[in-house]
Amino acid sequence: MSVIGSALAAVLTVGPAAGGTKFTEGVQAVLSLDDDSTVWRVLCLAAALSSLAAAVATGLANSHELAARVSAAEACNAELAGLEGALAFGQIRLEDALQLYQQYIAKVAFVDDAPLPSRTGPS
Repeated sequence: MSVIGSALAAVLTVGPAAGGTKFTEGVQAVLSLDDDSTVWRVLCLAAALSSLAAAVATGLANSHELAARVSAAEACNAELAGLEGALAFGQIRLEDALQLYQQYIAKVAFVDDAPLPSRTGPS
């Protein structure tokens, strides 16, 4: 939808941009309109709406990506918690745990490993 909206906005603006008044007067004559400014207004409104639809589609796509990343991070957190428990109770060898740890964190390579700033209460 994002690509289609952007492409449609470009198509709607290329006619007047390339053809100028000859283009709008030609469309006015074909559609039997009283004024060529109607052509400009309709094309501008359609291009603006197409551009808006593209922007909304892009925003929605990005929010879905964020949700997928949060889900992957939560799943990794659960796997790491299970791994921690298995290590604490001696149910897994350290070498095997290290291998699993590397597999788990590879799934969330997008997570920044910088420490979070410390949170202190109000002074």
